[in-house]
Amino acid sequence: MRLNLLKNLLTIMFLALSTGLVMSQGVTTAGMSGKVTEANGQPLPGANVVATHLPSGTRYGAVSNLDGNYSIPGMRVGGPYRLTASFIGYANQEVDGIVLSLGVFANVNMTMLEDGQELSEVVVTGAQNNVFSSERTGASTAIDNRTLGSLPTISRSINDFTRLTPQSNGQSFAGQDSRLNNITVDGSYFNNSFGLGSGSNPGGRTGVSPISLDAIDQISVNVAPYDVRQGNFTGAGVNTVTRSGTNEFTGSAYYFFRNNNNVGTKAGENTFNPGDFTYKQIGFRLGGPIIKDKLFFFASFEDEVEARPGTTWKANRGEAIEGNVTRVLASDLDGLSTFLKSKYDYETGPYEGYDNETLGTKFLIKLDYNINDKNKLSFRYNHLNSSTDVLMSGSSSLGFGGRNGSVNALNFQNSNYSIMENIRSFVTELNTRISDNISNSLIVGYTSQDESRGFKGSFFPMVDILKENQTYTSFGFEPFTPNNELRYNTFQIQNNLQIFAGKHTFTGGFSYERYESENVFFPGAQSAYV
Repeated sequence: MRLNLLKNLLTIMFLALSTGLVMSQGVTTAGMSGKVTEANGQPLPGANVVATHLPSGTRYGAVSNLDGNYSIPGMRVGGPYRLTASFIGYANQEVDGIVLSLGVFANVNMTMLEDGQELSEVVVTGAQNNVFSSERTGASTAIDNRTLGSLPTISRSINDFTRLTPQSNGQSFAGQDSRLNNITVDGSYFNNSFGLGSGSNPGGRTGVSPISLDAIDQISVNVAPYDVRQGNFTGAGVNTVTRSGTNEFTGSAYYFFRNNNNVGTKAGENTFNPGDFTYKQIGFRLGGPIIKDKLFFFASFEDEVEARPGTTWKANRGEAIEGNVTRVLASDLDGLSTFLKSKYDYETGPYEGYDNETLGTKFLIKLDYNINDKNKLSFRYNHLNSSTDVLMSGSSSLGFGGRNGSVNALNFQNSNYSIMENIRSFVTELNTRISDNISNSLIVGYTSQDESRGFKGSFFPMVDILKENQTYTSFGFEPFTPNNELRYNTFQIQNNLQIFAGKHTFTGGFSYERYESENVFFPGAQSAYV
């Protein structure tokens, strides 16, 4: 019976370890480790080590083992922390101002003095090193909250900061396609899983960052981690954790804008009208306690609007065909638009002087609950609605093609389309200290994404009108937009168990992901004519 039980346990552990190696997610926490010794350098087993996150009062504890070593995993990133070591017959020792980086164990050693013993000139005793940590292996870059708040950014997205990684080239790392990265937010997959558009980031199709930069606490980029919990990529693992509330109410409100002041209007002696550009972003964040030292909240909201010229090409009103003036006569377009309205009640929209817009609204809510000293629970929900306007396709696979972007052709606004990117995402994490040498982390997450197309005008046949065997103008419903729909969702559950045995740490667990997508593409349903 005992032999069978042992075989079953070994089988379960092997499967757990194998699963962790095949598919793993990012880490969301940090940790501390070190050694407690007496003044003569001898290890002190059984010392009580407590780390307190001063802003929230969250406490984490450990006991030093026979070699004097201790390890505290699953800690909130940031700080400052106060580390206290105590043992009967010895004076308590404290180290303040410890700040933890995402995914890194800070090495903090403590030297204990007997009660009544005077401090010598070489005593106290905490040493911290986040960069050269015995628990940190592989090439990685940590970007903390201070860096996020001090470096300049125009897009206000994490891409402006992940480029600090030496191996990066835009969103590409170590020479790999950016879609081969693995992005996690609070331990949950947050990728452009279907792979349309450029880049691996959600929001990349509309150019809207799905989470406000003000809601991000830390970012780490791992190119070659040895940690079995990090994987599922051949470029880089980009781990992000969001802010949490503390015992103090803190927040900010902001407004960003851009306009035409930095847009050029001349190239040498040639003048050019670039059109009008505007960008406005307004947002706020607020965090604080619901129950002091116990339950905390954090909330973030952001809304942005960008307007830019839909086209800078102009219809011809009798002037020379040069610069951004096309061969297409304004009188022809006006007459065509009037005819379609009177004959078919179809609105073409304008053919020049209109704006394309990018709209984005996002919010995030996070709760952190210190159940007790051994159990910490967190929940985060993220919401994004975004869209961006796009000129109708110039492809010749339906119709004649070449409909815009040249001196020869000019189409109407209601033949353009928009791309949406709407995201709903939540993740729950439970960190548990089972005993002095065993800890567990359970993460459950779900993300749904909608990248379907929107449209400007009503459903109507698409028509290319030619002149001199080249497209002159086009009207009707964009050729590839009818029922162009894409929706996908991801469900994840991950569990990691860590056992600390002297100088060694054993990690086992599993990671499960279920991905579903729905893609509809029915081009030409409106019919196409030349």
